[in-house]
Amino acid sequence: SRTLESLYWCGVKSLLKGGDDSTGGEDLMLLDQHEWRDLKDAASTIPATDAFQSIIEGKNINDIVVGRTSLMIVPNSYDFKVVDNLVTNFHAPDSTLMLLVSAFLGSGQKVKQVYEEAQSMGYKFLSYGDVCYFSRPKK
Repeated sequence: SRTLESLYWCGVKSLLKGGDDSTGGEDLMLLDQHEWRDLKDAASTIPATDAFQSIIEGKNINDIVVGRTSLMIVPNSYDFKVVDNLVTNFHAPDSTLMLLVSAFLGSGQKVKQVYEEAQSMGYKFLSYGDVCYFSRPKK
């Protein structure tokens, strides 16, 4: 989910700069932790398909898209642009992945309820545990 959301923001950067970057496109594929905040007003009218298209425009089928992201998805500030469903394992309570899941579900309280129910039913946590499927709440 973080990768797809990061690609969206890199595509937004590309569209806003007209795809013209003096570094050969390298800076367009670097996303800082909270850079999306500077882009969100302009991005409000940019569909995900257009953002993704701008990333692959001019590339051949065998070209590789390379980038780096530090995107931090946290509750009460990040609005998902691409991902509507999430398949993930049950994460440790103090991990940044819990922040992502909390942001996805719209509330840390909702995640707490889900995790408490999962524990009461004997689900396993962390990397070798059980998996869960979440759909983003409709607004």
